Amino acid sequence: MTRINRLLHQLCSAKVLIVCALTMTLGVNSAVAKGYQPPSDQKPPNDYSDSSGVR
Repeated sequence: MTRINRLLHQLCSAKVLIVCALTMTLGVNSAVAKGYQPPSDQKPPNDYSDSSGVR
């Protein structure tokens, strides 16, 4: 019985660790994306690299 309890505890710990790591990654990425400022001299694409979907 203690073997099953130990296994369940290890699985729950791993899941909690994964959830915490993913949450922290999402939070950091959101903060970085929110603070992004494009360069002032940035120009729109003038070739087929336009991602607007219009051809």
